[in-house]
Amino acid sequence: MTRLRFCAAAVIAIASATTAASASGQEQQLLSVSARADNDAFNFWLAAYNRPDEEYTSGVRGTLTYAGGAWWEAVLHKRAASCGSAASRCATRSYSFGQDMYTGQLVPGDTTHVPGTRPNAGWLYVQESSRVFTADHLNETSITLGVTGPPALGESTQSFIHSIAPNFNRPIDWSVQIPFEPGLVLAYDRTQRILVHGEGSVFGGDVEPHAGASLGNILTEARAGIRVREGFNLQHPWKAVPESSKPEISFFIDGTMHAVARNEFLAGTMFRSSPHVEERPFVPEYQAGMNVRWQRLTITYSFERTASEYVTRPTGHTWSRLGAEWRIER
Repeated sequence: MTRLRFCAAAVIAIASATTAASASGQEQQLLSVSARADNDAFNFWLAAYNRPDEEYTSGVRGTLTYAGGAWWEAVLHKRAASCGSAASRCATRSYSFGQDMYTGQLVPGDTTHVPGTRPNAGWLYVQESSRVFTADHLNETSITLGVTGPPALGESTQSFIHSIAPNFNRPIDWSVQIPFEPGLVLAYDRTQRILVHGEGSVFGGDVEPHAGASLGNILTEARAGIRVREGFNLQHPWKAVPESSKPEISFFIDGTMHAVARNEFLAGTMFRSSPHVEERPFVPEYQAGMNVRWQRLTITYSFERTASEYVTRPTGHTWSRLGAEWRIER
C-alpha cells in the first residue's frame, strides 16, 4: 500500500509541476476559489437510511481559477485577453484536484456484490482547464492526469466517511475493484447561449445548447445536450466578472446524451485484464438544480439522474451535488 500511495503522490506531483510551469509568464490574478461535493447521500428528499450508496457514490473537487488562458490556447484559438480586463473575448484557466468513487450494489445486509454489478473504482486526479469565451459562446479544453486502483484511495476515503456516521451506512467491500493504472483524459466542450430574454431585468432566462468529446484511456465519448435557465436577477453563465451585485436566485434543467466508446470504471483497465461489465453505448443524463448568488458567493445544489450505464443494471442512479464558489475581491 505504501508503494502504491507513493506512485499516486508521484503522479500528482509531476502533474502539478507541469501545470505550474505552464502558467509561468502569464498573469497570475486569482479570480475565484470553488469546491464541490457529489454524493447520493445528498438526496435529501429521501430518508437518511433509504438513500443509495452505489454506482457514482462520491466525488469531491477543489478548483482555483486564474485570469488568462492555458499554454495550449495559442495553438487552439486566437490569443484572447485576460479576463481580468473588460475585454469582450477573454480567457481563464483553472487548476483542480479531485477524487471520484464508484461502488457496486451489495446484497442487502451483506458485503457480497450482487451478481452482474459493477466493480468498485477510485479515481484520484489533477486537471488543468482553459476557457475562452465571448458573450454568446464558451469553449473549454482540459487535460486530466490521475490514477485508479488502491493509489486512488477510494477504500480509505469511504471507510473514513462511513466511520463518522456508521448507523446510516452500508457495509463496505473493496475486494473487487479496478486495479492501478495511470490515466489521461483530453476533453473539449462548446456551449452556445441563445434565446436570451430579460437581460438586465428582474426576471430573465436563456437556453444553452452544448456539445463536446473526451479522449483517453479513462473516458472516450461524445456528448451533446441543452440547458435551460430561468431566474431572478439572472447573471451571465460564464463571465468571470460579475455584472451586478444584486442577489440572484435561478433554476436550471439540463439533458445530455453520452455516446460512450470506453469508460474505464465499467470496461476495466486498458492495458491488462480486470473486473468489468458490459457498457451501454448510449447513456442519457438529466439534471435539475438552483443557484443562489450573493455578492461574491455562489451556492449551487442540483440532483442528477444517470440512466443505466451497463447491461446488467436495469435501472439508473440518482445523485446530488453541493457546490460553492467565492469570487476574489478586485
